[in-house]
Amino acid sequence: MSTILGIEKLNDQLDADQLDQLDKAAAIHKSQSNIEFCILSVEEKNISIETTQSETRSGKYATQSTLVKRTQEVFEKALPTFDIKVEPMLFLPNPTSVVNPAWLEKKMKEKGVRIKQIAFETGVDRDSVSDWITGKRAMSQIVKAMFYFYLSR
Repeated sequence: MSTILGIEKLNDQLDADQLDQLDKAAAIHKSQSNIEFCILSVEEKNISIETTQSETRSGKYATQSTLVKRTQEVFEKALPTFDIKVEPMLFLPNPTSVVNPAWLEKKMKEKGVRIKQIAFETGVDRDSVSDWITGKRAMSQIVKAMFYFYLSR
């Protein structure tokens, strides 16, 4: 299976070898930077490509111009006579990713909120709230979301 979605749209323009080389170039970007390419349309000498970067382990993300540049680098070699239109889709980190015990303590101090108050207003038992805030218990994504929206208002 190809790492480029919609690569079959290039079957009339490229031979199997060229398609394979294009796919290998895209696979490098997928493995190193979690960048994926999707061919939206191919009309005459125009190609429209959506380039998306998903979450990376390093936490480093490409800018819009970098995504455009990477897309053109991959596709210009195989399609030198084509006008390449790139639609970059930047990665937006989840706002709840900042939630950890240190963030909770800081926000609780800023807002003057106590564990007892959080437990009362959320309906979650006090021991669970305390364990999450002290780090004794791991927080699921739902728990992080609850704390984020509770303490960010």
